[in-house]
Formats: sequence, structure tokens, C-alpha cells
Amino acid sequence: MRTPAFGYDETPVGILRRFFRYNYPRIFDKVARQVRRSPRRQTGQFKTNRQNRWNLDPGHPDYTAETQIPLIEAKLLALTLCFEGAPAVQAEVKEAAGRILGYQAQSGTYQCPISGRPMSFAAIEAEARTPVHGRSSFHVGHVRPKAMGGENVADNTYWTSDLGNRIQGDKSWADTVKTIIEIAEYQRRVKHGNISWGELVNRYLH
Repeated sequence: MRTPAFGYDETPVGILRRFFRYNYPRIFDKVARQVRRSPRRQTGQFKTNRQNRWNLDPGHPDYTAETQIPLIEAKLLALTLCFEGAPAVQAEVKEAAGRILGYQAQSGTYQCPISGRPMSFAAIEAEARTPVHGRSSFHVGHVRPKAMGGENVADNTYWTSDLGNRIQGDKSWADTVKTIIEIAEYQRRVKHGNISWGELVNRYLH
């Protein structure tokens, strides 16, 4: 099947993708693989093996429309500029990232939306340089997974840590937060003698 050419025009999406392609090619390639290729899944109803997502049936949970590929890539690349230790970039790239995100990209401001753990630019660059098969500390999460009516579009995607990815599973962001609170409330009320939330937090986080 035809492989589309995702170019680098002078739009914010094109500017950002071009910057990473030529300055941080390993990160660019890592993002491109995650966005463009389906996972390797050999069991269950929806088997895939690193196929182009736009060639899958639109009803498949891993399907991504061809037009969304560069938009999702640009969103994820822009978010890395908010990771701890992200490099300073020229004004044109910074403006492009801000246009894509809807807010200014600033180093050290991004945390995993599920676990709250900081995300490191140096760590994602190192992982991109020396990947370990089947392991990653950086996952593409969805506010609402396809199985729950979500779509593989830029507005529905974000970076999540390995811990956040394992906690969220196939749940929506809102359902994940609800589950975390329910577990914590059970621990507070039943397993810790109905102590206050403040005391529970102090026991484990201080």
C-alpha cells in the first residue's frame, strides 16, 4: 500500500517536526514509530504487528487517520519541550510549539498526567538512542481510549510515564483518577483505621 509523505511545510506543525527531524532525529524517529506503527499484538480480537495505522480498518482501536499523523507527532514533540532539561530553542520553534499546544512551551513544566512524575528530555533522548525491546518509560496515553469512544487524534493524546501507563490501562483519564481515589479511600478508611487524609498522606509521602 502507498506510504504517505509527511512533509515539513511552514506551518507550526511543519516547523516543529522539521526542527526535531534534523536536530533530535532519534527522538523524532521514536515518536514517529509510536504514532505511525501499530503495536505488536498476537492475541485477542485485534491482532496487529507494526502495521501502518492508517491502513487498518477504521473500526480498529489502533487506527489513526493519515491526516492526524503529523498533528499527533507535532503535539508529542512540542510536549517534550516542556520536559525537565528541555533545550532552549529559537523563537520560531518556540512559537510553533506554543501554537500547537495552546500555551507556551517551558522546560520543566510537564508531568505525567496520571502519576504526576516529571518527564525528562535527557531520559527520552537516551531511550531513543539505545532502545530496549519491549520496554519504554515514555508512552502515548489517551484522555479517552478508542475502546471507550475516543479517537487517535492530537487533542486526545499525551505523554505518560511507564507507571502512569500501567495504572491507566484501557481506562479513560477520568476513570483512572476515580479508581486511584477509591483505592486510597479504602486504604484510609478500612486498612488504616479511618484516619484523616492528611495523616495517610504524611505516613507515606513525608
